[in-house]
Amino acid sequence: MPRKYVPLVFCATLAIVPWQVRAAVGSKPPQEGSVASIYQQQNALFVPGQFTIEPGITYAYSDSNALTLNGFLALGSIFLGNINVSKITSNIETFSLDGTYSPTGNFQIGVDVPYLLRQSTYESIGAQNSTAQASEQDVSNNGQIGDVSLLLNYEFLGEGEDYPALIWNNQVKSPTGRSPYGIQILTQPQNNNLNYPAALATGNGVWSYTTGLSFIKTTSPAILFGNISYTYNFRRHISNINSQPPSAPGDVSAGNIFGFGFGTAFAINDKMSMTFGYNEKIAQETRLRPDGGGWQNIVGSNSNAAALALGMSYAMNSSTTFVTNVEIGLTRDAPNFQISFKVPYAF
Repeated sequence: MPRKYVPLVFCATLAIVPWQVRAAVGSKPPQEGSVASIYQQQNALFVPGQFTIEPGITYAYSDSNALTLNGFLALGSIFLGNINVSKITSNIETFSLDGTYSPTGNFQIGVDVPYLLRQSTYESIGAQNSTAQASEQDVSNNGQIGDVSLLLNYEFLGEGEDYPALIWNNQVKSPTGRSPYGIQILTQPQNNNLNYPAALATGNGVWSYTTGLSFIKTTSPAILFGNISYTYNFRRHISNINSQPPSAPGDVSAGNIFGFGFGTAFAINDKMSMTFGYNEKIAQETRLRPDGGGWQNIVGSNSNAAALALGMSYAMNSSTTFVTNVEIGLTRDAPNFQISFKVPYAF
């Protein structure tokens, strides 16, 4: 099947399924604070007429090392040529404000507005043309808005005694953040081996649509949950796709993303709960096409980001919950670790 038809078939399937199973709607989950918090985190809490405001902060750290050899082996063991050792460390703080509203008992709309602070350090040996000296370069964005998202969640099957609640999740993300395309790559004057970007992106640069299914099932004392999703990135024409002068307008086709996750949660008491989960996102390669030219794959733009997650939530009262989550990256494309704090407030 051609690549461009995959998301259309996937979306059509999800659109048809809800009408086939809508008649099997079951009961709502228990209303204890700890259980309700778990449902809220899985986009599965639908209270008619309820607004929820969720401020949050997330910190992510990642680093990567690269060894580049440009030469050949002499006598089978002696390397002749250039050796370049580089390291990149990245720190990202994201301040987010989410808002959701449930007009009915099975329908929810929302918006997510992120604000990002990014700082990266690029290191490489080769300063003053010496393999014994290294230099570094710091790059930061001083804070910028990210990609704003619109959310729509629809519960077409409520949880019953023998089956889970099923929710159809939808998200439209707009390219309001700083695009990663067209950012100039600079070379440090005192170290020709050290290349770094003139700025850091805070968005994907394209419109995207994510659709998927999630489930949640109470099996006392545990609660099981999981999800599957597909993100389709729309092709977009931008004014500059070059990382070096001169500017060159062209089309961007960002790689589509397949994601899934699962886990379990335990309600320790009527206020506190713990969650354990796994999530993974697999992205295809990004392609660029300058005006008048052909498509070019960006080598290394595909990724596989997998992480283990450990979370805790505490219901401070009937309307306010404190939620914290820690993720440990399992693959090179995932952050080394990520920690987040959120305080959903319902009214």
